[in-house]
Amino acid sequence: MLILYYMCSKLSIIKVNFIVSFILLFSLKLSAQSYNFTNYSLKDGLPQSQVMVIFQAKDRTLWLGTFGGVSNFDGRQFTSYSKADGLGSNSVNCIVEDNQRQVLFGTETGISILKRGKINTLFSGKGVSHLLKDKLGIIWGISEYKLFKIEKDKIVFYSIAGKSIHTINSDSAGNLYAVASGKGIYQLKNNNWVIYQELPPAINTLSIRKLLFDKTVKNKVYLLTHRGIYVMENGTVKPFFKKTGIDTYYSIAQDHRGNMWVGSEKGAYFINENGSIINFNGENGLSDNQVNEIFSDAENNIWISCFSDGIYKYEGDAFIRYNRFKGKNLAYPISGIAADKNDNLWFGTFNKGVFRYDGKDVQNVDIPAFKDKKIYFVYADKSKNIWFSTYGNGIWKYDGQKFSQVLKPDRFDNSSIAEDEEGGIWINGLMSSTYLKDGKTERISGFDGYLSCIYPLRKDSVFLGTSNGVTLIKNKKIDKTFRIKSLTNVYVLSIIKQGDNLIFATLGDGIITWNLKTKTIKRYVIANGLNSNDIYSLATDNENNLWAGTGRGINKLTFNKRQQNYEVFRDHPLIVECNQNAIINYKNSILVGTINGLIQCKTNVLTENKKNPFIRIQQVSVFHKNDRAKDISIDLNGKGDKFYKLNYSQNHVSISFKGVYLTNPESVLYRYKLVGVDNDFSKPVPNTEIEYSAIRPGSYTFQVYAIANGQQSNVEQFSFTIVPPYYDTIIFKIIAFLALIFLIWLIFYLIFKTRERKKYQLEKLKLKEQEKIREQTAEDFHDDIGNKLTRINVLSEILDKKVAGTEKEQKELIRLIRENASLLYTGTKDILWALDPHSDNLFEILMHIKNFGIDLFQNTGVTFKMEGVLSKYQKLHLSMEFNRNLTLIFKEMLNNVLKHAKATQVLIMVIETDHDTVNILTTDDGEGFDLETVQKGRGLNNIQTRCKRIKSTFQISSIKGKGTTTTISTRIPVTK
Repeated sequence: MLILYYMCSKLSIIKVNFIVSFILLFSLKLSAQSYNFTNYSLKDGLPQSQVMVIFQAKDRTLWLGTFGGVSNFDGRQFTSYSKADGLGSNSVNCIVEDNQRQVLFGTETGISILKRGKINTLFSGKGVSHLLKDKLGIIWGISEYKLFKIEKDKIVFYSIAGKSIHTINSDSAGNLYAVASGKGIYQLKNNNWVIYQELPPAINTLSIRKLLFDKTVKNKVYLLTHRGIYVMENGTVKPFFKKTGIDTYYSIAQDHRGNMWVGSEKGAYFINENGSIINFNGENGLSDNQVNEIFSDAENNIWISCFSDGIYKYEGDAFIRYNRFKGKNLAYPISGIAADKNDNLWFGTFNKGVFRYDGKDVQNVDIPAFKDKKIYFVYADKSKNIWFSTYGNGIWKYDGQKFSQVLKPDRFDNSSIAEDEEGGIWINGLMSSTYLKDGKTERISGFDGYLSCIYPLRKDSVFLGTSNGVTLIKNKKIDKTFRIKSLTNVYVLSIIKQGDNLIFATLGDGIITWNLKTKTIKRYVIANGLNSNDIYSLATDNENNLWAGTGRGINKLTFNKRQQNYEVFRDHPLIVECNQNAIINYKNSILVGTINGLIQCKTNVLTENKKNPFIRIQQVSVFHKNDRAKDISIDLNGKGDKFYKLNYSQNHVSISFKGVYLTNPESVLYRYKLVGVDNDFSKPVPNTEIEYSAIRPGSYTFQVYAIANGQQSNVEQFSFTIVPPYYDTIIFKIIAFLALIFLIWLIFYLIFKTRERKKYQLEKLKLKEQEKIREQTAEDFHDDIGNKLTRINVLSEILDKKVAGTEKEQKELIRLIRENASLLYTGTKDILWALDPHSDNLFEILMHIKNFGIDLFQNTGVTFKMEGVLSKYQKLHLSMEFNRNLTLIFKEMLNNVLKHAKATQVLIMVIETDHDTVNILTTDDGEGFDLETVQKGRGLNNIQTRCKRIKSTFQISSIKGKGTTTTISTRIPVTK
């Protein structure tokens, strides 16, 4: 279907009264101006229509006190409390918030306080008319014209000159002031009330309802009385505002620009800084009822409560809507706007034909082709001829004199039109495009998707917007090779060119720009500040700003040359649905056709000094993995920076938050991330509650912020740690790891020990077997060799007796046989001793060496001694190898002494050291020798070699003429 048909199906009544704020002079004077207010009443959730007090909390939400209880408003919904919820009375007069973010309500019966979602009574019995917090955070109030303050949840009354107190307020610095009847204004200084300004008797006779300190001028105070408004500046009091016919004034406020607002019994008055006055009432968008309260919030919005009408939000002066003229209703869906050569405006509507405005009067064009017909577009060509597309009546043209039909009705009606550089007219139908020039008609078809808009780029190039992107017509033929990938499957509703950028308005995909030189694509959506992603019309003003008519209002965009992108201008959003291509730049204003009339957009509106959205984490719900009874709810109450510890079973967390942006609450979106899980913030989403389940133990920080109209709020965060189970802690893992290592070591240790034990047992068995073999060998050797040597001796003696004495040679041979047999016997004794297992201890070795020395030096004239041989050495069992080598070392050494030393005394000393070693010193008093000149013989080398075998050290010291000392130091290799 045509996009226009689509838009027709969307016609509906919008809750907001689309009107406009004040403009004193405007060249397009269709009618009395209507001002732009948004009304919230019972149908929106307000509990009662008479709002008596408006207060804004730290979280930017509004608290509204009514005769039906109190309600909290976040821009989207109302949360209300009444007597049924614990409120002392449904008649709420005043509201204040303390430093703990607890909200106090002054009612007809006392003070109620809201703590963590529950209302309790703080004070009862008397009505409370005022509540206010001073700069120290102390709450002050008035009850029955008596001043009090709250100390430790107790009401303490104060007297000021014994007078009745009518009102209290504070200046911008937080200093507190009170008005005492018959006296004047008092100021709280150092906990004492002192006179600040006495008032003239004429004013004292009147009841002062409110004090208001000027935001821009110091020492300037406004006094609101029933009968009028006075201003006090530098001690001088004079009348400020009073209107004939107005008997009672109820409220006063000042906006961020210094303009004053006054609430009266007949609507509200706006008093501009330049002195001009506008009365807002039922004729121009507000209400004829009395205005109970006017309030300027933190975002610089003005809120007005009207008796029986709820509250209104003033939407600023950026847009003006014209929907009536001289009592005539003009609130029709505007489908097209054009201006002819005489600057007459032509309006096409969807159901009432065509209107013309000539600067004085609005007339419905009364020709049969237009009468009560649907008009799809109104277009002015370069010659200022006006073209019309009508339902069922084809294309018509007005040349300034007459109307004529250019194209007859076709199967489908035409939706868009444009003129190229050569004066040719392009007209789009649903499935084809028609080209008109010089009375000739040419039709082009075969498009991919339905046609919706057209833009001639050059003489030979025309862009057509379709339901499937854009199509390039080149020399009246479709260029099949051309495609912009980012626009594939995108419904393009309007195309314009600004600088090097082609700008595409799309259905659902926002604004897309395509740079003709760099081919760069950029997209702008709600997250960038647009009111909607449905863009129906585009235009540029004389300041080269871009204007977009969307599905939820009108946006102005400025081009940032440095960043090479568009930025959305921040202003009061006008929530209205615009129509496709119904937009023109007319006399320094942008005119936009909407579904409910014509909107004029001011192109020179100053940037509003608006604050960004505000967000707060409201509640954190923690769910236990196994036991629902252990679920908990954490009320942060402004303690979002506190670090919470959760059990490892409490690993399912739900976090709810709320972003407040009263300027345009519908545009609020959220981006969030859980530091420790998410790498970056999420895409903008409307969700106000996020859940994370099965969170692993660790430390996390949830962060969230709101975005609205391209502006970012504060970042709120909630930090928590999920404590791991004992078996998942680092200490436990370290201990478990060490225990595992120890267990592995123990297993290997036991294996090695078992092997060593087996090896030791095997070695022990081998040693025992060897001992048995040695013992048996020694016995056998002794019995066999000993007997045979004894027989040789006996036989040699018998032979010696038989040989005559004269046979000397034979006698000598017999002697040698006997002597060698004796020596062999002696050597055999050494071998038998070494083989005997009983000799394998240090004591036996030393004794054997001692006996060898005694035998060696007997009858040689050399005195031999050995000292230090202790019986305890019998317990030091040694190996046979050690036994054999140590014995041979000393035999070699003692033989050398006997042969070469020419000593008279030889001493061997056995000495134990502190290092579990035994030193054996051999000392003689022989000739000695020079160690540097002596040539080492084979015997000395043998000694050193045998010492190395038994892992001992050998040292020798000798002085020529004074003897020689040798030391053998050994660690005894004990065997068990």
